[in-house]
Amino acid sequence: MLDANIREILMEAIESVKPANIFDNVSWDGENFFVNGDTYYLGDKENIYILGSGKASVEMAKKLMDILDDRVKSGLVISHYDGDLGDNFEVHKASHPLPDISSFEAGRKMIDFISGCKSNDFIIYLLSGGTSSLLEYPADGLDIADIVQVTDLLMKRGADIKELNRVRKKMSLIKGGKLSSAFKCDGIVLVLSDVVGDDLNYIGSAPFYAAAGIGSEIADIFEKYNLEEKIPGRIADILLSSESNVGYKSLNHYILGNNSKALQGAKQKAVQLGFTPFILSSLFQGDAHSVADFFMSVLLYHTRFETDIKKPFCFIGGGETTVEVKGSGKGGRNQEMVLYALTKMQGVSNVGFGCVGTDGIDGNSDAAGAVAVSDMLRNIDMDTLKNFINNNDSYTILNRLGTVIKTGNTGTNVCDVYVGLVS
Repeated sequence: MLDANIREILMEAIESVKPANIFDNVSWDGENFFVNGDTYYLGDKENIYILGSGKASVEMAKKLMDILDDRVKSGLVISHYDGDLGDNFEVHKASHPLPDISSFEAGRKMIDFISGCKSNDFIIYLLSGGTSSLLEYPADGLDIADIVQVTDLLMKRGADIKELNRVRKKMSLIKGGKLSSAFKCDGIVLVLSDVVGDDLNYIGSAPFYAAAGIGSEIADIFEKYNLEEKIPGRIADILLSSESNVGYKSLNHYILGNNSKALQGAKQKAVQLGFTPFILSSLFQGDAHSVADFFMSVLLYHTRFETDIKKPFCFIGGGETTVEVKGSGKGGRNQEMVLYALTKMQGVSNVGFGCVGTDGIDGNSDAAGAVAVSDMLRNIDMDTLKNFINNNDSYTILNRLGTVIKTGNTGTNVCDVYVGLVS
């Protein structure tokens, strides 16, 4: 029963941040566009264009087109899957989690589209997670292969999203506010945040946010992950060189959905299922095992000791952890957390823990995450579990146990959600 409850709570978290459910504070009266309390008079604009990039961009565009009715001229959206937005709209499929030539082509198309807009036009840009890989145009002296090499190396070393995006900005003519330099008209950015803490410096590597520092911390990242001997000198020289952000500008950004909104959705579902819910934080980061350890320590404490909390109860959290890949197995950070949490459940019978990536993707698997309950330990020994952990092969064993969560593409992306239950 705990297994089913966790799945329901996790699925509601995802549902609450799907594009159809994040436009509550966006409206249109035929002349004025309202967003999060601000008003933009667009009655005198010649053309309104919808542009976007990221895993949620297609569904966000569909919702915004419904709101703006027939006022939209055309648009371009970059995503990781094919989609249909009707006549005069192009959906360009590009690569994720690593860029390739399709990402290069996406970057060229986006620069050309924005550059072709007139001063009396208006652009509404839809930004969501995945943009860093999907939308790319290499800086002078670099090519896509260079970007892939550096990005893949950092990901395998366990670099977090902020470290990745600091480096990505330096390798790009789009990131770090650089795409805004192509603007001749006015525009705004509507955001579905996939970054812990919603820092605009890092969401999508900040194509329209020039306040981001450029290159100042890259030397520290090189030292932290011992990259000096791994990255060719030609690339290292470019990454470590100084750069100015003069000429770039920031557009107004409005966050419509984020991890906190997903956690609120999970909380509401937990109440409906009869649990006493507590949101711990939406800011979990760092090593996947360490975050799992924290969650399990909280759950086990309330299992073993009498507290003022009325059972059954539910602890909810969110964020984005990292895994340093040392093995050759299949899985992702969420499945890694679940498998590790399972090793901490010996001796209890009323605990469950689950994690899910809200985009439906977890590492190199076809799963979004997984669930573990203490009863599963009846069917497998601890040494076997640890061997799978050591090989980063969480998917294989969790799939064998029938506990992985497969959602397919969810159309949204706001980091990960964690749910722990005690009955």
